[in-house]
Amino acid sequence: MSSTPTRRRTWVFSLIAILWIGVETSSVQADSPSALRLHKVHLTADGSQRQVVLQFSQVPSAVHAFPLSTPTRLVIDVIGPVLPHPSATYPARDTLLRRVRVGAHPQHLRFVLDLKGEKLPVFTVEQQGSRVRAVLQTPDRPTPELRAQILFESPEASSFAQSTLPPPTSAPDPSTPQAGAAPPTPKTEVASATEKDTATARQRPVSASPIARRPARETQPGLFETLRDRLDVTGYVKNETAMRLHSPHQLSKSQNWLQAEIEFELTDWAELTILGRSMFDPVNHLETNIEDFRTSPIDRLEGGDSFQAELRELYLDVLYEDFDIRLGRQQIVWGESIGLRILDVINPQDFREFILNDFIDARIPLWGLRVDYTLSDWTFEGLWLPDFEANRPADQGSEFQFRNVPLPTLPFQPPPPFPSVQVDSVRQPEDWRLGDSEVGFRVTRFLRNMDLSLNYLYSWSDFPVPFRRVLGPNTFRFEPRHERFHLIGGSFNYAFDVFVIRGEGGLRLGEHFVSGDPRDRDGIRQREFLSYVLGLDWTVHDNLMANMQFFQNVIFNAPGALVGESVENAVSLFLLSDFLHETLHPQLLVLYGINFGDLLIRPQVRYDFSDYLSATIGADFFTGSRSGLFGQFAAPVRDHDRYWTGRNSRLFLEVKHSFAL
Repeated sequence: MSSTPTRRRTWVFSLIAILWIGVETSSVQADSPSALRLHKVHLTADGSQRQVVLQFSQVPSAVHAFPLSTPTRLVIDVIGPVLPHPSATYPARDTLLRRVRVGAHPQHLRFVLDLKGEKLPVFTVEQQGSRVRAVLQTPDRPTPELRAQILFESPEASSFAQSTLPPPTSAPDPSTPQAGAAPPTPKTEVASATEKDTATARQRPVSASPIARRPARETQPGLFETLRDRLDVTGYVKNETAMRLHSPHQLSKSQNWLQAEIEFELTDWAELTILGRSMFDPVNHLETNIEDFRTSPIDRLEGGDSFQAELRELYLDVLYEDFDIRLGRQQIVWGESIGLRILDVINPQDFREFILNDFIDARIPLWGLRVDYTLSDWTFEGLWLPDFEANRPADQGSEFQFRNVPLPTLPFQPPPPFPSVQVDSVRQPEDWRLGDSEVGFRVTRFLRNMDLSLNYLYSWSDFPVPFRRVLGPNTFRFEPRHERFHLIGGSFNYAFDVFVIRGEGGLRLGEHFVSGDPRDRDGIRQREFLSYVLGLDWTVHDNLMANMQFFQNVIFNAPGALVGESVENAVSLFLLSDFLHETLHPQLLVLYGINFGDLLIRPQVRYDFSDYLSATIGADFFTGSRSGLFGQFAAPVRDHDRYWTGRNSRLFLEVKHSFAL
């Protein structure tokens, strides 16, 4: 009988032991030393090279890296046991790296390095014990001196034994295969930009400021040193020369560019960016009339048809808590496509060289306000654009003048007399008028291995709509004007193994189309218009990357009277590789219009003599039916004894030297 209390006490102690073991086990799981923790994010900049070093509490199981474009970013997955961890953002004050974002997944930590600009730099990613080092190499944004920033440092890092970080000059030979190394990435045609693709959270970096933390100085710096430390001046000079392959065999351009970009850190939370450029072209067969190139308010200055100076960008960046605000003249890029624009329609485009310029150079910046707000894994973006500018088509009689411009059909009148046709000047929205402003909203989220976005834009058409008006029995007037439309769309990209599936699409409500029916009152009909692209990025091996895309445009309920195709299809292929220790970069872009069988083929090779000097040689070939988008520049058409609007295939040479002051 005495054994009963003993049994009870035994059961009680056993229950307590079980509970204690359970608590200890959960505590160990919640704070397991075997879990992968981030201790430090360290950035060094030396010349055109950047190193981002991620320091962890233990050696990761593996590291995988892959690039994404529009916006440009490098994704690094660090594999290992991971505890639940909120997303975080670590801003950087640098001419190349904008910020580092981190999010926890069941079996890995994902780091996203958001880069400035649209050209994806050559990079390598390697694991060195408990460190992961990403080295980015670009000749376009050199820095004048060595700089170091600690973007994040965990309170636990001080008690963790770690060796000194390697100097930036000790980067491995890019030609040597590295664990987790990624290939060079393509130079994207769209896009740029200034957008957030995945979420950031309320957790802020442990640093001296929301932008960056600089090494402490032993002595109080003077005024000049303070200004120099807060000021970055970078830029380039380059020459672009092109020669026609068909008659007349002569130079079509010899453009000499000077571009300078100034970044000035006003405070710990505000930065001012100014980007200007000028161009002189003594040849210039790309332009014949400068009267339609507006010079107000302070955007551009032109002297004749051979010189122009332009204020490309002027904006103020403000980082405060979970807000990222940009106010001023800027480019805003939505979308994922390469070669042709789908969602990237916020900024108008300069078509004086058709679509042969990089879109970062061809976009016409706008004055406006962009506000990003991050909440957990979500990012909310709002746009307000009180400044309106239209697309800049090639001038009448210039080399890349559009040939296939649709116009409404005139009501049939047998000659004589011939119809009298008048053309009014283009009516445009009024700048800085609240009712004529453009607004947009975007919501983005990063979900596991997928970026998702939903977009809405209330905007003006960048090309005027040529409305027709009947004035009399045989008298007509064209009254071109810009019209409103609503754009609803979205984009995604999904990464797995060596592949990235990407796509984007936009539905325009109330788009205007030219009618070929002479009975239409104004020669225009409104229809819904869908444009989308599906693409695949394939990292074939360490120095070859391929991208394939399918484009389609669909006009819903399109009557047979509409001018043009109700369904248009196109495909593209992009290849990029590198040789000779990542100094020789061949690439190929092919755009094929399925409806008319026309092609644009763009092979080119760039050689980097140094971090600051490069030369590119290439060609632009147009073939196919003159009815196609690309074929319109393949067929000869006589215009005042010149062949400017056809057979525009050409060879080109570009020499570029970057600098930092």
